[in-house]
This record gives sequence, structure tokens and C-alpha cells, in this order.
Amino acid sequence: MELTLPMMVQVPFRHGERISFSYLVSQKYTGDKALIKVLRNSKVHEFKIKLATHKRLIAAHVKGRPPSYYIVAGFVFAAVSVPYLRSEYGKDYEYDAPVKLLVKHLHSMAESPDEQLVVVSQVLVADINIGYEDIVNTQVLAVNGHPVKNLKDLVTTVENCKDEFLKFDLEYDQIVVLETKTAKAATEDILTTHCIPSAMSDDLKT
Repeated sequence: MELTLPMMVQVPFRHGERISFSYLVSQKYTGDKALIKVLRNSKVHEFKIKLATHKRLIAAHVKGRPPSYYIVAGFVFAAVSVPYLRSEYGKDYEYDAPVKLLVKHLHSMAESPDEQLVVVSQVLVADINIGYEDIVNTQVLAVNGHPVKNLKDLVTTVENCKDEFLKFDLEYDQIVVLETKTAKAATEDILTTHCIPSAMSDDLKT
């Protein structure tokens, strides 16, 4: 739960003096414990909480891990991170990346520890994806109506899909619809054509 307080809240400091509440916050560090008192329904409740930083939706680093990816029918799915943005748009990614990605990079917070921003990174052109080849770094919102929480979640949804069609809801009101069996069957040939050894990175196989 995130607690938002008015910017001008003041608390007692020295005798006869008050100071901004933000001063108290600045005295705490990540991992510290704090005693919080909450007035609710005319009763004071006390909570001991461990302080932590917000997790940004777009991670600042990947801790030396190789990039995660998943490919089906030539659609390359990836989780966005700062190293990913650098690899796509260069050192000046903060100027050259799409505005929507930059806004999420600067302002969006993850709602859970494992939430990721998943995009169609690119489309490896093949007969099955004709008409979709211009999709680049566009966020995937849902697969067959299932909201995408992270890349692993997308992989699980696609791999376990028993529906006749795969439907990907993307940003900008774009929709990708593929016949499930045909899409999965075409993947192997596309991987061979592009000399890609696997449809997914090792971290997604476990």
C-alpha cells in the first residue's frame, strides 16, 4: 500500500518550531523499520513496516543476465529495461526512444515485484505475419483477453493456448490475430531461416 501525504504537512521539531514531514522521511533508509500510526474510524492504529524503494516498471539494469526473449510466428517479444532501450536506440535513448516508452521509463511504477513492460520488439518477416511487419517496440497489453503481467506470463499463456486463434492486444489499439496451430508450426521454420537456436531464452524454459 502506498501512503500519499500532502506536501505541506509539518511536524514538531524543536521547541516552538515545526518542520516539513519530508525531513522525517529523509532520515530513513531502504530496509529501515518504521512505526506508523494511522487514525482510522476515530481509533489510532500502529503498524511496524519495513521501508523499501518503489520498483520501476522499466528496470534500470538486468544484473548481467542475457536478454530475455520469446518468439512465436516471427513475433519477437521482450521485456523492456534500460539496457534494452540503449541497445535499441543508442546512448541517447532518452531522446530517441518512443515517447510512450520514455513516459513509462520515467514515471511508471510496477504494481508487483515481477511486473514487466512487455513489447513486440520486432517481427521476423514470414508469410504468416505479412501485414504486421512494421510493428516495433509496441507494448503487449493482453493475450486472448488475459492481461500480460510479465514475459514469463505471456509465454505460459501462448504455450498453453488451446483456442483456435491467438489474439494479441497491443498499444495504439492494434490487434494481432493468428491461427494458433499455424503460428506454432511456422515458428520452427522461421527460427531456422534466421539461425536462431531456440524460440525462447534459457530463463523462460524453467
